[in-house]
Amino acid sequence: MKARLLMGATLVVALFSFTAEASMHWVPAPAVKGHGHAGHGGGHGGGNSRHAGETYLLHGGEGAETQLMSPHLAVKALQPEQGRVSVKAMGTGNYHALVAKRSAGELHESAIRYIYMNGKPSGVSPSLLIGHEKSALEIEPAPLAREHWRYYSGTDAVFVIRYRGEPLAGASMSMTTGNGSSAEFTADATGRVTVPLPQDFTYEKPGRAANPPAEFLLTARHGDDGQRFITTFSYDYHINPQHWQSTELGLAMVGGGMLLGGFMTLRKRRRKEKK
Repeated sequence: MKARLLMGATLVVALFSFTAEASMHWVPAPAVKGHGHAGHGGGHGGGNSRHAGETYLLHGGEGAETQLMSPHLAVKALQPEQGRVSVKAMGTGNYHALVAKRSAGELHESAIRYIYMNGKPSGVSPSLLIGHEKSALEIEPAPLAREHWRYYSGTDAVFVIRYRGEPLAGASMSMTTGNGSSAEFTADATGRVTVPLPQDFTYEKPGRAANPPAEFLLTARHGDDGQRFITTFSYDYHINPQHWQSTELGLAMVGGGMLLGGFMTLRKRRRKEKK
């Protein structure tokens, strides 16, 4: 419980440390004491109360239309209250998409976040939802960190920037993190961008559960025929397990185990010979 409260409190700090100048985007709602979670996607092992639903905040999304899209692409309208929306699975489990869109004159904005919800097996791959065009400009994770894999600091994450369903070569994208890092990127000829997730955690304790995740936010911008488009993708990332894992130590333990086993076998054999 202490670890979960620590995770919630730290995540809240991380969430809002980069929001002052960021575009419209989704973030998990702050953890509430006694209700125990700050929801964040990341596969089956996240430990959140996904049967009971989760609450998210749409930062900077005043006037935006919001919806939840199921793994089968069914759409359910959401009604934010002071920017907060409570979401539950739409009859099936697997990944869902939180989508917010807003247009004002020449500016068209969107914010997308993928969240895992428990429920009946959907029978479809998350790639159906991720590949579906949800907004004119979109950042597609390629692939999304899910199941038993997560986004980790010190590793590369790949994304494809799409405009009207097609890869957008040379598109610009920025990244900010809840730990204070920032970077700029340009998509290659296929719209792909490789993002090195920064090693910007302050290492605390061994074990993933003891180290709360932080948020990263990707923002892409594009102009076309006098129209401006902005889209965001937000997700959580974790400190790299290599901080407390050691290959050398693991090999030493295996070698030690083998030596001890050999010694025990030899000792047992000599006892039999003496009899």
